[in-house]
Amino acid sequence: MSQSEGPTRRPPRSLASMQVDVTTRLGALTPASPTGLPILDRMLGGGLRTGMMFGLLGPAGIGKTALSLTLAYMAARSKAAVVFASATLDETEVVARLAARALHREEPDSTTTYGQIWTGEAWSGATRNLVTLAVDTVAKKVGSHLHLHKADPYESTQALRRAAGELWDRHERVVLVVDGLEAFSAHCGGDPERTQSANAGMPSRMAAVAFELRRLAERGCAVIVTSGSGFADSVSPALSFYAEMRGLESSGVPLSERAVSLGARPVDLVVKKNTIGRTGIVPLRFIAGAATFEERAP
Repeated sequence: MSQSEGPTRRPPRSLASMQVDVTTRLGALTPASPTGLPILDRMLGGGLRTGMMFGLLGPAGIGKTALSLTLAYMAARSKAAVVFASATLDETEVVARLAARALHREEPDSTTTYGQIWTGEAWSGATRNLVTLAVDTVAKKVGSHLHLHKADPYESTQALRRAAGELWDRHERVVLVVDGLEAFSAHCGGDPERTQSANAGMPSRMAAVAFELRRLAERGCAVIVTSGSGFADSVSPALSFYAEMRGLESSGVPLSERAVSLGARPVDLVVKKNTIGRTGIVPLRFIAGAATFEERAP
Protein backbone atom coordinates (compact mmCIF):
# COMPACT_ATOMS: atom_id res chain seq x y z
CA MET A 1 0.00 0.00 0.00
CA SER A 2 1.41 3.38 -0.92
CA GLN A 3 1.85 6.15 1.67
CA SER A 4 -0.68 8.33 -0.15
CA GLU A 5 -3.36 5.69 0.23
CA GLY A 6 -2.89 5.35 3.99
CA PRO A 7 -4.04 2.39 6.07
CA THR A 8 -7.59 1.20 5.46
CA ARG A 9 -9.44 0.72 8.75
CA ARG A 10 -12.84 -0.22 7.32
CA PRO A 11 -14.61 -0.06 3.97
CA PRO A 12 -17.23 2.61 3.22
CA ARG A 13 -20.71 1.73 4.48
CA SER A 14 -24.09 2.62 3.06
CA LEU A 15 -26.42 4.75 5.14
CA ALA A 16 -29.01 1.96 5.08
CA SER A 17 -26.59 -0.48 6.69
CA MET A 18 -25.83 1.84 9.58
CA GLN A 19 -29.22 3.52 10.07
CA VAL A 20 -30.26 1.50 13.14
CA ASP A 21 -26.89 1.92 14.84
CA VAL A 22 -26.71 5.66 14.17
CA THR A 23 -30.30 6.26 15.28
CA THR A 24 -29.65 4.38 18.54
CA ARG A 25 -26.55 6.46 19.22
CA LEU A 26 -28.38 9.71 18.48
CA GLY A 27 -30.98 8.83 21.07
CA ALA A 28 -28.46 7.84 23.73
CA LEU A 29 -26.18 10.85 23.93
CA THR A 30 -24.32 11.22 27.21
CA PRO A 31 -25.18 14.23 29.38
CA ALA A 32 -23.24 17.44 28.80
CA SER A 33 -20.44 18.50 31.14
CA PRO A 34 -21.16 22.15 31.97
CA THR A 35 -18.36 24.70 31.64
CA GLY A 36 -19.60 26.92 34.45
CA LEU A 37 -19.99 29.79 31.95
CA PRO A 38 -23.73 30.09 31.13
CA ILE A 39 -23.31 31.95 27.83
CA LEU A 40 -20.75 29.44 26.59
CA ASP A 41 -22.91 26.52 27.75
CA ARG A 42 -25.82 27.84 25.72
CA MET A 43 -23.60 28.09 22.65
CA LEU A 44 -22.48 24.47 23.19
CA GLY A 45 -25.97 23.10 23.67
CA GLY A 46 -25.56 22.62 27.41
CA GLY A 47 -21.82 22.09 27.67
CA LEU A 48 -19.15 19.68 26.50
CA ARG A 49 -20.32 16.36 25.07
CA THR A 50 -18.65 13.16 23.98
CA GLY A 51 -17.23 13.53 20.49
CA MET A 52 -16.70 17.29 20.76
CA MET A 53 -13.31 18.96 20.43
CA PHE A 54 -13.06 22.53 21.69
CA GLY A 55 -10.04 24.74 20.97
CA LEU A 56 -8.95 27.78 23.00
CA LEU A 57 -6.49 29.87 21.00
CA GLY A 58 -4.79 33.11 21.97
CA PRO A 59 -1.52 34.92 22.61
CA ALA A 60 0.82 34.07 25.48
CA GLY A 61 -0.36 35.38 28.84
CA ILE A 62 -4.00 35.82 27.85
CA GLY A 63 -5.14 33.08 30.26
CA LYS A 64 -5.53 29.97 28.08
CA THR A 65 -4.14 27.67 30.76
CA ALA A 66 -6.25 29.26 33.49
CA LEU A 67 -9.42 28.95 31.44
CA SER A 68 -8.71 25.36 30.38
CA LEU A 69 -8.06 24.42 34.02
CA THR A 70 -11.29 26.17 35.06
CA LEU A 71 -13.19 24.12 32.46
CA ALA A 72 -11.47 20.96 33.69
CA TYR A 73 -12.45 21.75 37.28
CA MET A 74 -16.08 22.43 36.38
CA ALA A 75 -16.34 19.22 34.37
CA ALA A 76 -14.93 17.28 37.33
CA ARG A 77 -17.45 19.00 39.63
CA SER A 78 -20.21 17.58 37.41
CA LYS A 79 -18.76 14.08 38.03
CA ALA A 80 -17.09 13.69 34.65
CA ALA A 81 -13.72 11.94 34.73
CA VAL A 82 -11.18 14.56 33.63
CA VAL A 83 -7.57 14.26 32.51
CA PHE A 84 -5.63 17.54 32.57
CA ALA A 85 -2.46 17.02 30.49
CA SER A 86 0.34 19.56 30.33
CA ALA A 87 4.05 19.50 29.55
CA THR A 88 4.68 22.76 31.41
CA LEU A 89 2.55 22.67 34.58
CA ASP A 90 3.47 20.27 37.35
CA GLU A 91 1.10 19.02 40.01
CA THR A 92 2.07 21.66 42.58
CA GLU A 93 1.19 24.56 40.26
CA VAL A 94 -2.11 22.96 39.26
CA VAL A 95 -3.11 22.50 42.90
CA ALA A 96 -1.98 26.05 43.74
CA ARG A 97 -4.14 27.47 40.95
CA LEU A 98 -7.19 25.45 42.02
CA ALA A 99 -6.63 26.33 45.69
CA ALA A 100 -6.45 30.04 44.82
CA ARG A 101 -9.76 29.74 42.99
CA ALA A 102 -11.38 28.01 45.97
CA LEU A 103 -9.90 30.52 48.41
CA HIS A 104 -11.29 33.50 46.56
CA ARG A 105 -14.72 31.94 46.30
CA GLU A 106 -14.80 31.11 50.02
CA GLU A 107 -13.07 34.31 51.20
CA PRO A 108 -14.18 37.16 48.91
CA ASP A 109 -11.89 39.68 50.65
CA SER A 110 -8.74 37.61 50.24
CA THR A 111 -5.90 39.03 48.14
CA THR A 112 -3.71 35.90 48.30
CA THR A 113 -2.56 34.90 44.81
CA TYR A 114 -1.88 31.46 43.41
CA GLY A 115 1.77 32.49 43.03
CA GLN A 116 2.01 33.03 46.78
CA ILE A 117 0.46 29.62 47.36
CA TRP A 118 2.72 27.92 44.82
CA THR A 119 5.96 29.43 46.16
CA GLY A 120 5.04 28.68 49.77
CA GLU A 121 4.74 32.31 50.84
CA ALA A 122 1.08 31.87 51.78
CA TRP A 123 1.80 28.83 53.93
CA SER A 124 3.07 30.95 56.83
CA GLY A 125 1.30 33.44 59.04
CA ALA A 126 -2.40 34.24 59.04
CA THR A 127 -3.12 32.75 55.61
CA ARG A 128 -1.85 29.23 56.35
CA ASN A 129 -5.12 27.85 57.71
CA LEU A 130 -7.16 29.43 54.91
CA VAL A 131 -4.90 27.98 52.24
CA THR A 132 -5.00 24.55 53.89
CA LEU A 133 -8.79 24.67 53.90
CA ALA A 134 -8.80 25.73 50.24
CA VAL A 135 -6.64 22.75 49.24
CA ASP A 136 -8.91 20.44 51.25
CA THR A 137 -11.96 21.94 49.51
CA VAL A 138 -10.47 21.22 46.08
CA ALA A 139 -9.63 17.64 47.05
CA LYS A 140 -13.12 17.08 48.45
CA LYS A 141 -14.93 18.48 45.41
CA VAL A 142 -12.89 17.09 42.51
CA GLY A 143 -10.20 14.88 44.01
CA SER A 144 -11.68 11.62 42.76
CA HIS A 145 -12.57 12.90 39.28
CA LEU A 146 -9.72 15.22 38.27
CA HIS A 147 -6.61 13.37 37.06
CA LEU A 148 -3.31 15.13 36.32
CA HIS A 149 -0.95 13.98 33.57
CA LYS A 150 2.50 15.58 33.49
CA ALA A 151 3.61 15.05 29.89
CA ASP A 152 7.12 14.87 28.52
CA PRO A 153 8.08 17.42 25.85
CA TYR A 154 6.84 16.24 22.43
CA GLU A 155 5.04 13.32 24.00
CA SER A 156 3.00 11.24 21.57
CA THR A 157 -0.79 11.41 21.39
CA GLN A 158 -0.66 7.68 22.15
CA ALA A 159 0.09 8.54 25.79
CA LEU A 160 -2.97 10.78 25.89
CA ARG A 161 -5.07 7.99 24.40
CA ARG A 162 -3.90 5.64 27.15
CA ALA A 163 -4.63 8.23 29.86
CA ALA A 164 -8.19 8.73 28.63
CA GLY A 165 -8.70 5.03 27.90
CA GLU A 166 -8.03 4.10 31.51
CA LEU A 167 -11.14 6.06 32.50
CA TRP A 168 -13.60 4.93 29.82
CA ASP A 169 -14.58 1.68 31.49
CA ARG A 170 -15.27 3.32 34.85
CA HIS A 171 -17.02 6.58 33.96
CA GLU A 172 -19.96 7.60 31.79
CA ARG A 173 -18.29 10.87 30.75
CA VAL A 174 -14.60 11.53 30.09
CA VAL A 175 -13.05 14.92 29.34
CA LEU A 176 -9.44 15.29 28.15
CA VAL A 177 -7.84 18.73 28.50
CA VAL A 178 -4.56 19.22 26.62
CA ASP A 179 -2.84 22.43 27.66
CA GLY A 180 -0.31 23.56 25.07
CA LEU A 181 -0.86 21.56 21.90
CA GLU A 182 2.55 22.70 20.65
CA ALA A 183 4.26 20.41 23.18
CA PHE A 184 2.83 17.18 21.71
CA SER A 185 3.56 15.10 18.62
CA ALA A 186 1.43 12.90 16.40
CA HIS A 187 1.30 9.13 16.70
CA CYS A 188 -0.41 8.56 13.34
CA GLY A 189 -1.57 5.04 14.12
CA GLY A 190 1.95 3.70 14.62
CA ASP A 191 2.98 4.23 10.99
CA PRO A 192 6.60 5.52 11.24
CA GLU A 193 6.60 7.15 7.78
CA ARG A 194 3.34 9.01 8.38
CA THR A 195 4.48 10.07 11.86
CA GLN A 196 7.79 11.40 10.53
CA SER A 197 6.02 13.28 7.74
CA ALA A 198 3.43 14.79 10.08
CA ASN A 199 6.07 15.96 12.53
CA ALA A 200 8.40 17.41 9.89
CA GLY A 201 7.26 21.01 10.39
CA MET A 202 5.35 22.82 13.12
CA PRO A 203 2.13 23.55 11.13
CA SER A 204 2.05 19.98 9.82
CA ARG A 205 2.71 18.56 13.28
CA MET A 206 0.02 20.72 14.88
CA ALA A 207 -2.55 19.62 12.31
CA ALA A 208 -1.64 15.96 12.78
CA VAL A 209 -1.88 16.20 16.58
CA ALA A 210 -5.24 17.97 16.33
CA PHE A 211 -6.73 15.29 14.08
CA GLU A 212 -5.33 12.51 16.27
CA LEU A 213 -7.11 14.07 19.25
CA ARG A 214 -10.27 14.51 17.18
CA ARG A 215 -10.27 10.77 16.53
CA LEU A 216 -9.80 10.22 20.24
CA ALA A 217 -12.83 12.41 20.97
CA GLU A 218 -14.92 10.40 18.54
CA ARG A 219 -13.97 7.22 20.39
CA GLY A 220 -15.64 8.39 23.56
CA CYS A 221 -14.67 11.65 25.24
CA ALA A 222 -14.79 15.43 24.99
CA VAL A 223 -11.45 17.12 24.25
CA ILE A 224 -10.30 20.66 25.08
CA VAL A 225 -7.02 21.95 23.65
CA THR A 226 -5.11 25.22 23.98
CA SER A 227 -2.75 26.68 21.42
CA GLY A 228 -1.23 29.93 20.23
CA SER A 229 -3.25 32.11 17.85
CA GLY A 230 -0.70 31.63 15.07
CA PHE A 231 -1.72 27.99 14.61
CA ALA A 232 -5.41 28.62 14.00
CA ASP A 233 -5.20 27.62 10.33
CA SER A 234 -3.48 24.33 11.22
CA VAL A 235 -5.65 23.34 14.18
CA SER A 236 -9.14 24.70 13.47
CA PRO A 237 -10.13 22.18 10.75
CA ALA A 238 -10.07 19.41 13.36
CA LEU A 239 -12.07 21.36 15.94
CA SER A 240 -15.81 21.17 16.59
CA PHE A 241 -15.60 24.53 18.33
CA TYR A 242 -12.94 27.19 18.10
CA ALA A 243 -12.67 30.29 20.26
CA GLU A 244 -10.03 33.00 20.25
CA MET A 245 -9.20 34.80 23.49
CA ARG A 246 -8.72 38.55 23.14
CA GLY A 247 -7.64 40.97 25.82
CA LEU A 248 -9.44 44.30 26.16
CA GLU A 249 -8.50 47.67 27.54
CA SER A 250 -9.81 47.83 31.11
CA SER A 251 -10.96 51.42 30.77
CA GLY A 252 -14.75 51.55 30.89
CA VAL A 253 -14.97 48.06 32.50
CA PRO A 254 -15.74 48.43 36.24
CA LEU A 255 -13.31 46.56 38.50
CA SER A 256 -13.23 46.55 42.29
CA GLU A 257 -10.09 47.52 44.20
CA ARG A 258 -9.60 43.90 45.20
CA ALA A 259 -9.99 42.73 41.59
CA VAL A 260 -7.36 45.24 40.48
CA SER A 261 -4.99 43.99 43.19
CA LEU A 262 -5.41 40.46 41.82
CA GLY A 263 -4.61 41.51 38.26
CA ALA A 264 -8.19 41.22 36.98
CA ARG A 265 -8.75 42.26 33.39
CA PRO A 266 -11.52 41.89 30.80
CA VAL A 267 -11.15 39.23 28.11
CA ASP A 268 -13.47 38.37 25.23
CA LEU A 269 -13.86 34.73 24.23
CA VAL A 270 -14.65 35.05 20.52
CA VAL A 271 -16.31 31.85 19.27
CA LYS A 272 -15.46 31.64 15.57
CA LYS A 273 -16.50 28.08 14.76
CA ASN A 274 -19.39 26.15 16.24
CA THR A 275 -20.63 23.02 14.51
CA ILE A 276 -23.96 22.85 16.38
CA GLY A 277 -24.83 26.37 17.42
CA ARG A 278 -24.19 30.05 17.07
CA THR A 279 -20.93 31.94 17.15
CA GLY A 280 -20.38 35.18 19.02
CA ILE A 281 -18.62 36.68 22.01
CA VAL A 282 -18.54 35.41 25.59
CA PRO A 283 -17.50 38.39 27.76
CA LEU A 284 -15.21 37.25 30.57
CA ARG A 285 -13.22 38.66 33.46
CA PHE A 286 -9.85 37.00 34.03
CA ILE A 287 -8.83 37.21 37.68
CA ALA A 288 -5.19 36.31 37.20
CA GLY A 289 -4.19 36.08 40.87
CA ALA A 290 -7.07 33.69 41.55
CA ALA A 291 -6.36 31.78 38.31
CA THR A 292 -10.01 31.83 37.32
CA PHE A 293 -12.57 33.32 34.97
CA GLU A 294 -16.09 34.59 35.40
CA GLU A 295 -18.59 35.99 32.93
CA ARG A 296 -19.02 39.74 32.96
CA ALA A 297 -21.81 41.97 31.71
CA PRO A 298 -21.33 42.71 27.97
